[in-house]
Amino acid sequence: MQIDTDTVDWIELSAIPELGSAAFLALLRAFGSPGEILQAGRRRLAQVVPEALAERIHEREARTRAEQALPWLEIQGHHLLTLADAQYPRGLLQIADPPPVLYLRGDPALLERPALCVVGSRNATPQGRENARAFARALAQAGFTIVSGLALGIDAAAHGGALEGAGSTVAVLGTGADLVYPRAN
Repeated sequence: MQIDTDTVDWIELSAIPELGSAAFLALLRAFGSPGEILQAGRRRLAQVVPEALAERIHEREARTRAEQALPWLEIQGHHLLTLADAQYPRGLLQIADPPPVLYLRGDPALLERPALCVVGSRNATPQGRENARAFARALAQAGFTIVSGLALGIDAAAHGGALEGAGSTVAVLGTGADLVYPRAN
């Protein structure tokens, strides 16, 4: 996979912990692209974001972390979607502050299919887990993609049910795509 400078720029900005979605979007509106943001001077950046954040962006310390993420993207089935990509999920574009970057493992086309989110307790009762599994199985057989976290309990049962129903499932990870937690899942 050929990874261009623009992709690295998106990753670099997303690797700055203090740069949340709202500030990232404000910078995109002001400068037009991640490359232009990264080329802007500290003073220009500070007109859009707080001074300390402008300094962090200007320092470019996240570039090393961005470059360290590149081998992950070269693995077959791994993808990066940005707000500028045609495949970025339209549903996420409807929210106030969509994540600027999505790391995906699997089929990005699943993000455009009709979906239903199933979430619940990590310490679910056996009956609760079975209900989640049965609902997800039936919904997957009806053509829905089941979306959930990857936690134990209801989330795991929903994913299992979707796969039993010969359907599709999307796991939303809070840990990043390079770390599956809990490991059992």
